[in-house]
Amino acid sequence: MTSPSATAAASAPPYFDVLFTRLQDEPEMRRAFGRHVHWGCWSDPRQADGSGADYAEAAEALCRRICDAAGIGPGQAILDVGCGFGGTIASLNERFGDLQLLGVNIDDRQLQRAAETIAPRAGNRIRFQQGDACDLQVPPAAFDVVLAVECIFHFPSRRAFFEGAARALRTGGLLALSDFVPREDALRFLQSFDTASDEATRRTWGHIDVTCPLSEYRELAEGVGLRLETEDDITTQTLPTYSFLRKHMRTWPDAAEAALFDKATAQLELASRAQLLGYKILTFVKE
Repeated sequence: MTSPSATAAASAPPYFDVLFTRLQDEPEMRRAFGRHVHWGCWSDPRQADGSGADYAEAAEALCRRICDAAGIGPGQAILDVGCGFGGTIASLNERFGDLQLLGVNIDDRQLQRAAETIAPRAGNRIRFQQGDACDLQVPPAAFDVVLAVECIFHFPSRRAFFEGAARALRTGGLLALSDFVPREDALRFLQSFDTASDEATRRTWGHIDVTCPLSEYRELAEGVGLRLETEDDITTQTLPTYSFLRKHMRTWPDAAEAALFDKATAQLELASRAQLLGYKILTFVKE
């Protein structure tokens, strides 16, 4: 019988298997990804210097931008879905007090790291829960904000996640997420690229769906009693992410695996630089 840990690890994106090894062996990787495992956001992309410390600062800036878009403040109840190593929860824990913070992730290896590295402060209450983003097991109408920081494209069903997020939110609450959102006129071209059959994508990012345009997000939201509130396109400010990732991927000892990681990331970079995909922060209000 497969253990719960093995099942969760098997469901996590493949790059986490590599990342756990590199976090253990490489100080520069710990500086870059020890807290956040997502893209960076630079106020001036020309100033990105390619260091792990600079990348970590940019990743924190992206986290804060999403949390600020959600209007998070003291005394709120926050559900962070796909919480990774708990970086967003750690950031909120440092910025605000009297928060109720719940992080949910399918991979209990990540949750264990989060629990070991984050200590509540300023009256905050922190809990981590292993679970499926498409089958959220949380109390109804219990949260002021639901977050999904750069993870929704991994979920098997955006609709199922939206249904769960809407149930979890109180009236007037906000769902805030970041995603690679395609241009409407680029959708057919992007749909023609089968990520499931592309070896580089499958072995690097695992299941990934970047074919949900803004019109579909509006429909998803309306179907569960949410309304698209804000749209913030930060694509240009995230572009230094690619050079940082690709530089460090090429140093991985397994040359064949490094080549696959680099190819998968290059494909995403090309789509972003060609403006086929936009990196966007979206917020939705529960009516």
